[in-house]
Amino acid sequence: MPLHDINYKHWQGEHLSVWGRRWVIARNGLVASLQMRFMTNVVILCWGLGLASAMFLFLIGQLLVADSVVVKWASTFNPNLQMFATLLTAWLHDNPDISVGTTQNVVFYFVCIWLMRISIFALGPVIPHLITRDLACNAIIIYSSKAVTRGDYLFGKFATAFGFLALTWLGPVCAGWFLGNLLAPDWRFFWHARGALGNILICGLSSMTFLSVLALGVSALSTKEKATTAIWFGWWILGAALMPIALRSAPWMRHLGFGFNLNQIALHTFRVGEKITDAMNAIPILGQMLQEGRRANALRAFATPQIGGTLFALLLMVGLAIWVVNKRVKPE
Repeated sequence: MPLHDINYKHWQGEHLSVWGRRWVIARNGLVASLQMRFMTNVVILCWGLGLASAMFLFLIGQLLVADSVVVKWASTFNPNLQMFATLLTAWLHDNPDISVGTTQNVVFYFVCIWLMRISIFALGPVIPHLITRDLACNAIIIYSSKAVTRGDYLFGKFATAFGFLALTWLGPVCAGWFLGNLLAPDWRFFWHARGALGNILICGLSSMTFLSVLALGVSALSTKEKATTAIWFGWWILGAALMPIALRSAPWMRHLGFGFNLNQIALHTFRVGEKITDAMNAIPILGQMLQEGRRANALRAFATPQIGGTLFALLLMVGLAIWVVNKRVKPE
């Protein structure tokens, strides 16, 4: 009599689809990332900024309520600020289809930029959890011996980075947009602000996709955790340091930093310069306030950029990251 029953038995357990396998990889990576000491504080900070944007939109909406605390508070400003608040109120009331969208477009551009920088910083310690540790312990061989293809593995790791960015970037911005319009004095603000939401999704999803692919490429460069994190921060900081130098010598050098390219994507999507110009035309005193001294130079920095060089640089970085991942992540 055999020690083991070798007769065929139908599997009685739960069957998981290919998406189930990918979800397990993404979930484990995301949980491991969020278990780091300071990561909870980073997530709280990001959602706090999202709520702050909602509160700012609430205060702007209160300008339309005659006896609100904000209106009474505005009456204590100096004459220039009082006139600005009065003209802003009239603009919001008379042209909500233009004024609401313009205001929220500018507000959420700055929110997206701030959260993007925080997310890039927070993504640095997460990078070793993507591919670096698996390369260090030869886990790729173990994955390949299971019912997990290289595509499943890479998609799961991509989803880890993308999910982390959604938690620290896209989620707080969308929550701020929804709560800000929910607390508005007129729910038609949802409709008037639909363009701002579309720009948030276009800018956020495209930038998050790029950063997720780039993070996979950096994570696959080395088997040492500190090395991949240092490469990520070094590239980001070096790109920022090159900007003032490139302005005087070779402007194309600015595109070597991925942070600059993402800023250009945001400027082109939200068209902040054009929106500020519209606001200046509707509120003349705003134009006078922004044309003074350094503010005029800052205003020129918001001009809608040419996107050709930015897209070329981003596609080149993505191609390089994919090449590195394809070269490094394969069974020996």
